[in-house]
Amino acid sequence: MVKKILLTLFILIVIAVAGVVALVMFVDPNNFRGFISSTVKEQTGYELTIEGDLRWHVWPQISILTDSVRLVDTGAKKPILTADNMRLDVELLPLFSKELVVKNVLVKAAIINITDDSKGNIANGNKPTTTVNKTQTPDKKDSGSAWSFSLNKLDIADSTVVYQQDKDIINFRDIDISVVQKDNRNVELNLSGSVNRDQQDFIYSLNADVNLANFPKTAKIDLNKLSYDYKGVGVPTGQLKGEVKATFNYQQSPLTLDIKDFTLTLNDNTITGQLKADLNKKPYFEALFQSDKFDLTPFLASNTNQKNGNVNQSSQNGPVVVSKNTKSNELAFLQTFDAKFNLTINQLLANKLTVNNFVIDATNKDGIATLNKINLDVANGHIVASGIANGKQSTTAIKLSTKVSDIDLGDLLSQLALTNNFKGQFNADGQITTDTIDTDKIVDDLTGDLAIKISNARFENLNIQNIIQAAVSQYSKESVTTDQYQKYTELSEISTNAKLANGNANLSSIKALSATLDVTGDGRIGLSQQDLDINLQVKILSGWNGDSKTIQKLQQIAIPLRLYGSFDELHYQVVAEKLIKDVLNNKLQNELDKLKGRLGSNNQADTDAQTEASDTESSSDKTKAKQLIGGLLNKIK
Repeated sequence: MVKKILLTLFILIVIAVAGVVALVMFVDPNNFRGFISSTVKEQTGYELTIEGDLRWHVWPQISILTDSVRLVDTGAKKPILTADNMRLDVELLPLFSKELVVKNVLVKAAIINITDDSKGNIANGNKPTTTVNKTQTPDKKDSGSAWSFSLNKLDIADSTVVYQQDKDIINFRDIDISVVQKDNRNVELNLSGSVNRDQQDFIYSLNADVNLANFPKTAKIDLNKLSYDYKGVGVPTGQLKGEVKATFNYQQSPLTLDIKDFTLTLNDNTITGQLKADLNKKPYFEALFQSDKFDLTPFLASNTNQKNGNVNQSSQNGPVVVSKNTKSNELAFLQTFDAKFNLTINQLLANKLTVNNFVIDATNKDGIATLNKINLDVANGHIVASGIANGKQSTTAIKLSTKVSDIDLGDLLSQLALTNNFKGQFNADGQITTDTIDTDKIVDDLTGDLAIKISNARFENLNIQNIIQAAVSQYSKESVTTDQYQKYTELSEISTNAKLANGNANLSSIKALSATLDVTGDGRIGLSQQDLDINLQVKILSGWNGDSKTIQKLQQIAIPLRLYGSFDELHYQVVAEKLIKDVLNNKLQNELDKLKGRLGSNNQADTDAQTEASDTESSSDKTKAKQLIGGLLNKIK
């Protein structure tokens, strides 16, 4: 029994070897040259040139080996593909039925040119002429037109793609492409490679299933996974990595692209959504994206480091030649498409700042984007805005109607890592405009008017009442307060109008009230420099010690107080001369009037005795005057 099995196997091996030997001896692979080239021409329109002789390779599988090959678009200056060799793995048995079944085409170390020089009739939208097809027909017959052809797999390995965009050329290296035909109209695509440029590396790999059942009218691409890793000098966070998954539905007429089940992961962030694109005439997009949580902190930190590096580098360079700065419209790109856009992020993080329920809903038409709604919750409050972004005019213009409700200033300042000496519920309403979208310049370029109200305000480490009373006490001991000293000032409400310009909020009509204070004034808050300079007129309604006429006068006048300096190092100044002028001078004048009256009475009483004792009496009156003035000065002190 064993002998029979071995004999059968031996016979099969002999037959297989005989078939291979017969194939190599009686079938010349060069007969396929014209057939392969003409098939590629008919299917793609490109001309395939195979140089040198074709030869058989029988181990480990039946293959046809070639020398250098070129794939050219008719009319192009350079071939779109060049390779030193190509291998076609074929099935043995179909060859005896004049059927060339290619299991795999392997092209190794190829150079693929996607440049202006490689573009010909097909790239420019011109169909191949019938003349070319007619001239190839005899060759096809002579070379074996009775053969049929099928391809199961195409591999391009260790290759380079040269891509040109305008005058910029990018080299995609280490390209591995695998196209596997699953059935008549479905293929599996695998692609990997890298781009190295400007000390930056971009590594990617892709797997997708492509349905070409109705191609070229329609096509469907299931992008199962696109992995990417972007790192190097100047890359935010030093590295960007993640995956993309989506389903693409393509339609030729009208030209549309529908992207569903879109998922993007970027480091530790995830965005999902869908996109529709009508590319028939002017591009029109409808985009809907959402994210449960998105952390901007790593990107902001790397951006700051990059700015510092640029500053240090510029400081080491030579003299800078100043050129005229001409502004252009940074939103001009809005004219190239129309769109509807909606983005929702449940939680947006930026350093210590936490923003909840962030929503942007916008439409773009003819270069003017209408911001229907910008909504966000921050620091236990709410911000809502709407407006337009104009990309049609010569310069950038963004205008927003903004309403801010119940922002906890203490919480907000803490999240922004600013000096937290001011608390209260912040409310504002008004118009804001800017002429740039550059984050480095936007604060300085903000303009607009806001009506501001702050309730339950509290200034930490600043007691306005004690500052005023301490200054007044230098001139009148009767006005010194005996109340317990507190290290803060509380105001029930503050209202003001703010005009934004040049990085400042210029405040006017400041009004503030509390049980003991009545405050008015104006001033400036530096948003970009983080400083302030505010002049206040303060009335202290209660808290003075005693009930003298001086204190009654002090309760009625507005005492000037200036607050200035950086947010983390405030200074104050009380104008003492104003106090003396408005209050103490009145008291001094009253005492001088009394003194004058008394001196006049004494002079009238001593008129008859003036001749006899003039020297003695004059000396006595001067002494009395000195005593009265001294007493008066003691009272003032």
